[in-house]
Amino acid sequence: MPEHDDGVPRGDAAPPQPPPAPAALTAGGPDKTSAAAPPEFTARLRARVEEAGGMLLPVATYEEADMVRASLAALRGWAARRERLPDNRADLMAAAWWAGTRTIAGLAAAAGVSRDTVYEDLRARGIEPTDKEAAPAPTPQYTPLAADAVHELALLMDSVVRPAMLGAGADPLAETAWDLTRAFFRIAELLDRDSDAHRQWGRDELVHDLVDRLRAALHHAQVLAAEGVSGEHLAGRALARISDRLAAEQWVVEDATVRLLHLDGDRVEVGIRQAERRDAAPEGWTLLDTARPLGELTGADHLALRAALDTIADTLARSLAHQVPQPGHR
Repeated sequence: MPEHDDGVPRGDAAPPQPPPAPAALTAGGPDKTSAAAPPEFTARLRARVEEAGGMLLPVATYEEADMVRASLAALRGWAARRERLPDNRADLMAAAWWAGTRTIAGLAAAAGVSRDTVYEDLRARGIEPTDKEAAPAPTPQYTPLAADAVHELALLMDSVVRPAMLGAGADPLAETAWDLTRAFFRIAELLDRDSDAHRQWGRDELVHDLVDRLRAALHHAQVLAAEGVSGEHLAGRALARISDRLAAEQWVVEDATVRLLHLDGDRVEVGIRQAERRDAAPEGWTLLDTARPLGELTGADHLALRAALDTIADTLARSLAHQVPQPGHR
């Protein structure tokens, strides 16, 4: 999916390109080095930077060029968002009012603005704040998601997260934040059918890219959850989760067999189950059974498999929703 960074032209002259992987942001050009950029590249970049009021060092590398571009885009985005902040604040002020907060001083303190500003914001949204006897609406007046507001949020997230992705070796938490930022861009584009991305790619492609972004965020969050944590601890959490699901009368996957197929026609069968007291592994740890040699299962692998099994159980359970579980029945 194409990225839509603030300040970057969105014309149709160039064909859509897939987004660069976070790790590729500082790849250093075709040979993935930090060699100096070609003269024509530097000239074009210098023209853009100077147009925005900046200055590019003569020896700028590809990595430095990415950082200059990102930092200037973030600044331009901040300036644009600043102009829209009153509208965003007024929406939030009205939401707090309709939720039942009728104290002007409380709203002013929460927003960090003057009482006069609170009055102005509320009246701009059709609320007369002097009518303190007005009861909250029977149905909370929630505002549907607006494409512009979500896009502004995505730009703000981008300006905060992107600097952490420009260096080498971003940590799992930053990777998670990056994936969620891209997901918010996809949500904004799905809300706006007139957006460049919606016209070029269509709803179906945007939705599936959103799913991929969230899947990537889940992976990085699982890596983070396993960092510095013992296998015993993770196994204990798995046991507790299984117990909680059973207590809530939810289905769990007791064991499963997966048959993997490779492009070259090779097939391998893998059994998946939870370790029991009789096993050498901690009770609750994920065990794999296959005729092929396997590497050691990491904590992140264990969490990913556990999440996958829960997804399988939840998905299959929906088709069993109208059936009464039969004790001991398989």
